[in-house]
Order: sequence, then structure tokens, then C-alpha cells
Amino acid sequence: MGAKKDSFYLQSVAEDLFIEIFSEVFGVEKTKYLFYQYPVVDIYGRSRFIDFALECGFEKIAIEIDGERFHSPYKINESKYFDDLTKQNSLIYQNWKVYRWAYKQLKDQREKVKDELLTFLGELPYFREFEEFLPKQKGKVFELKTHQQEALKNLEEMRRRGETIALLYHATGTGKTVTAITDAKNLGLRTLFLAHTKELVYQAKNKFLELWPGKTVGLFLEDKREKDSYIVCGSVQSVSQNLEYFYPEDFGYLIIDEAHHSAADTYRKILGYFKPKFTLGLTATPERMDGENILEMFKNVAHKLDLKTAVEIGELVPIRCIRVKTNVDISDVRFNGIKYNSQDLESKIFIPERNKIIVETYLNYVKNKKTVIFCASVKHAEEIAKLLQEKGVNAKAVSGKMSSTERNNILKEYEYGSVDVLCACDLLNEGWDSPRTEVLFMARPTMSKTIYLQQLGRGTRKAPGKEYLLVFDFIDNANLFNMPLSLHRLFKIDKYRPLEYVLAPEDLKKQEDKMLMVGEKPAVYLDFPVEVTDYEYVELFNWQDKVSNMVSQLEFVRMVDVQSETIARYIREGKIIPDFQVPVGSKTFNYFEKETVHRYARQYGWKIITQENLKEIFLEMVKKMDMSYSYKPVLLKAMLTHADEQGRVLLEDVVNYFLKFYEDRRQKGLVVEKKNSIYCQENPPRNEVLRNILANPFKRFEDMRIMRKAKDLEYIEFNPHIWRKLTVDEKDWILSWCDQKLEEYFSKLKDEG
Repeated sequence: MGAKKDSFYLQSVAEDLFIEIFSEVFGVEKTKYLFYQYPVVDIYGRSRFIDFALECGFEKIAIEIDGERFHSPYKINESKYFDDLTKQNSLIYQNWKVYRWAYKQLKDQREKVKDELLTFLGELPYFREFEEFLPKQKGKVFELKTHQQEALKNLEEMRRRGETIALLYHATGTGKTVTAITDAKNLGLRTLFLAHTKELVYQAKNKFLELWPGKTVGLFLEDKREKDSYIVCGSVQSVSQNLEYFYPEDFGYLIIDEAHHSAADTYRKILGYFKPKFTLGLTATPERMDGENILEMFKNVAHKLDLKTAVEIGELVPIRCIRVKTNVDISDVRFNGIKYNSQDLESKIFIPERNKIIVETYLNYVKNKKTVIFCASVKHAEEIAKLLQEKGVNAKAVSGKMSSTERNNILKEYEYGSVDVLCACDLLNEGWDSPRTEVLFMARPTMSKTIYLQQLGRGTRKAPGKEYLLVFDFIDNANLFNMPLSLHRLFKIDKYRPLEYVLAPEDLKKQEDKMLMVGEKPAVYLDFPVEVTDYEYVELFNWQDKVSNMVSQLEFVRMVDVQSETIARYIREGKIIPDFQVPVGSKTFNYFEKETVHRYARQYGWKIITQENLKEIFLEMVKKMDMSYSYKPVLLKAMLTHADEQGRVLLEDVVNYFLKFYEDRRQKGLVVEKKNSIYCQENPPRNEVLRNILANPFKRFEDMRIMRKAKDLEYIEFNPHIWRKLTVDEKDWILSWCDQKLEEYFSKLKDEG
């Protein structure tokens, strides 16, 4: 038993170490996108858990952390090793990208792991929150008849019912485009129109100018980037390749012409990125089944309905809440952004007094109702189930650590049999939810919005006779930075009245509020021992929200034309003062208002780097090139000599170029470099040359966003915003200027020698 506990502890330490490294690479505010212990099903139908799941761009990323005795074929039995391989192969088959690191790598090769994370995920990755558990957007297919007025009326009626996606088809003519533009104008929101040919984009622009006067209409295709226009008409290719020009919420209305092309990856990227209030697909496909298939693809790819909207339009049941204070103090429990330290947390909340509150709450308020209690650990779940059983309640502990057969039998007995309470320490099966569940106990403190919403989603499905879901939030004392989530904090509701609706359709909320105002108790309150007139104010401070519109120290570095070491030194010396700091363990993460960054840039004469001026800053940097060694111009020459059409260069080619450049100087009897340089050695090791290139000239260019590691491990590349704009003449000038700078450098070095 001791060895098992020790294994669990080591695995937890390894996972905490990974989160710490992830924070240092991307910022602690980005840890909210890591989904810890994400449930999946392998190809044999068995439930599994990914250590960390992440949606990056439009890919699903699985990150597995291997403790020495968990996955190594030399430390575990053959059966367990093969089982791990099955899990990994299943993930790859299901289109996950799988990355693995071992505990020893995280502990002893921290910088290497950081480099690999940047390479695999990108320097400025677009992380997304998991949404699978949310309902799909609602939509409809209909044919455009002779009267466009009827179509416009149908679209308006759809929106009133909370539907957000439509597919409009018509075999011939331009009626679809006119209808789409008229509907967009009626809704009055910023509009993005997408088509797959230049001709269709230009036709649409002219039609918008004709039908929606008074609004700016811009183009986004080829070299045109009129992204700030109220209406943007773009080609699918240009927009999908330049999504970083836009924010997901930029457009309220999205029109996709020729929507039958939408299965292509480019369309899927766009649909998955933007969050419009309404999406309209146009197609000439007359067959209804084809239309239904296209619509289903739209629904699968588009952002899901958020939980609040889904409840308000009646897709999910209304949610009521009772907050239960425990007086347990978790303010000194360590956290790493998303996850409490397992040992700290268990020692604080696995105590008889708190467990007794959970059991008595069930017995006093909701006995005999189908209830899921989310607990902090397997041990915690087993203890709560045992205490309930002693009170005559048919309760079962269930977790992903059980065999599939045992777990599925318990879930079936809960759904259709005599089990009334499930005590769970994780999210059970992937996709499992129970329409019969009427009550959820949030007795597991979590700071992860995704985990909290996933837990909530287990009980929000509608069922006959189910009027609402009742959530009990167990409120432990915490400090401002490690405060767990609750319904009120999640939905930013600062006043709490016991048992009131937290989420419900507007008419239901108004009806209940009116009764309470005149002193009448709604019938639902009569069975509960709560005092409905009591109000309590809820502390809504959330550091994740606070920093969401701020600039992290990492981003500060990328915004200005100075190196990361300079920014870090200025902060240490008090020359730069952060606007906000987040303490996480022994580290502090710094954040700045955007205006603060601009103010310091003005004060110290730094340039602000943008996509638009990046090429000019690069050329200026080349012109003023500072050189402690000869490495920068050699790297630029290597890159420009070997770059492919995308500006990518094989690292092997760069290493070969460096070796040949300095060996040629040696052969000619010229000064090779300063005496401490690796290139003064005869036949320097290739791995050390590569390390030198990445650490010295490349790092400087990387800090300024001029170059970056490509996702294909063997490449580095110019930033696309520079490469696409560089002319042949400018590339030739850089090469000749590098030759001139090298001649000056070596001439000076020879004189000094």
C-alpha cells in the first residue's frame, strides 16, 4: 500500500512540475486551457484518462507525463506496458497529437522541455477551451422560394427560438446572396462574408455596397488586408491562413457562400475560430439530405452553445443553487494555476467535520433524489459513500480507476436501479451524463472552469418530470488567488439568495422574482429549510479574469524590440513596475496594462512591434546590427541561402552552413573567431554547434519575433509576416550587407589580435 501511495505522489509531483514549466513558457494565465485527467475511450471501448488535454489551434493535443515506474518497460510488467501502447495508439487513431515527457526530463532537462513545448505548440499558440460537453448550436435547412421576404421571416423566427445556424439553398440565381445581405443588415452586426473564389468575393463586395450603404466594406484576399471594415468580404484561403488578424468575437454575422465546400479543413478552421451570433451557409445543392449533412457539419465544427444560452433557450434544465459554508480553511493550499497540490488539499478537506456536513446536507435537503457528489479523491469518495451507507442511503463510490465493467454496472444501477447517490472523484466516463440526476454536490474544490462546467454538465440534461437541477456549492475559506469556483463566481453573480435560479429562461426568473417581491414563496421553496429573504454578497474576484485583458511579461518581451533579459533586469531593478502580480508557489507572474507597456516603450526609446511594422523593424535591426560575435550575419546568410517558399530552413542545413563558413576561413588562414568560440576548435561536435546557433544568434531573432522554431522539429523559419513581405531586392541587400558587416567584424578582430 505504501509503494502505491508513493507512486501516486511521484506522479502528482511530475504533473505539478509539467504545469510549472508550461506556465513559464506560455504564462500562468494560459494554464486554464490545460484539462487535467481528461476522460477518453480507447478503440476497445475502455475508459482512459489523458494526463493533460489541450486544444491548440484546431488540433487536439494529448500530453502524457511518465513517472519512472509508471510507463518504462523496464520498471513495469509487460502487460501494463502494452496497455499504455494501446492507449497511445488509440489516441493517434482518434486524431490526437500525443506528446510525452518523463519525470527525469522535467526535473533535469527543464530548458530542453521548454524548447520542445515551444516547437510543438508554437511561440504564440491559439489555445481553446474544451467544449464537447456543451450542446451543439441549433439550426435549420430551408429552400429559398420566390419571395425572399418569407426567407427573412424564417431566419428572424429561428433567432427568436435561439437557433444560431442556418443553411439556405437555391438552385439558380443570386437570390441567396441578396437574402443573406438583407438579413445581415436587419441584424445590424459586423459581418464576415466568405467565398472560395476571387470573383465571388468581389461580387459580394459590390452587392454589400449596393444594399447596405453607410457601412464600410473591405476586402481580405491576396495582398488586401482591410480587416477593420464593418463588412469584410474575404477568400476562405486568405482568412484561414491569417486568423491571427482577427479576434474570435470580431463578427456578429458569418456568411459562407458555396457552403457545400465546407468539409474542407480551411472552412472547418474558420467555423471553429469565430464566435458569431449567427452563421448562414449558402449553397446551390438542391437535395435535402445533402443540406442536412452540411448543416450537421456546421454544428459539429462551430463553437458550441455556452451553458448560459443553452439554459435560457430551454435546451437544458434551469439551475438552482444552495451555498454551504464549511469553515474549512484552504487559503494556504498550494496551487499552480489550475490544480491544487493533491497532498495539501487532501489534508485540509478530508476531515470528519467537512464530511459530516456533506452527508447531513444530503439527508436534510435532498434525501432519495438522484445525486452525484464530486469528491476530491478516490479515498474521499469512498469515505462519503460509506458514511451515507451507514445512514441507510444506497450510495456507491465510482472512479475512472475501477475496471470498466464494475464502473458501468454501478452507473447502470444508478440510472435505472436502486443506487441513489454516486460519489465520484473524476468525470466518470467520457460523455457520461444522467438525465435522471436532479442534484449535484460540488464538494471537490477546483479552480478549473472546464472541470467545473464538465461536472455541471452531468446533471443539466432534460428528463420527464425534472423541473430543474439543484447544485450545492460547498464553500471553503480561501485566499484571493486560490479561491475555488462556484456557480456564482463562474457566472459573475454577486448576490446570492438560497435556492434561487442561477440560470433559467428569462420569463421563469422574472415570474419567481415577482412572487418573492410581494412576499409569496414559490411552491419549490416549501420543501426546503432555507430562508429566502437572506441575501449574501459573493466575492467575485478572479485573477484569471483580471489578467485576461492584460499583457504578461512574456508578451511584453514580444511587443518591444529589446531582449527578455533586459525586461527582467528592469523589473528586478524597479525601473519597470508591474500593474498586477500573481503569486504561484515560489514564483510571481507579472502583468501590465497595454498603456503601461506603451509608456515604458516611450520612456526607454523602444519600438512597439506589430505585424504591420515587423518587416521594417527587422530591416532596421539588420542595418544597425550589433555584433559580439560573427554569428548573426552568418545565420541570416544561412537562412536566406536555404529558405524554401515558406521561409523555412532545415536545421541540418544551417549547421552545415556554419561549419563550412568557419572551416573555409580556417583553410584560407583567416581569423576564424574569438578564441573562446566553439568554431576555433577543429571539427566541433555538430550537437554543440546546433546548441550554439539556437542559444546565440537565433534566440535574439526569436525574442523579437523575427524567427521561430517550426512545428516540424527539424526546421526553423522566418516569421511569415516578414517573409511574405520581403522583396527579392531586400533579400539581396541583406546578403550583401551581411558580407560587409562580416568584413568589418573580422578586420577589427584581426587588428585587435
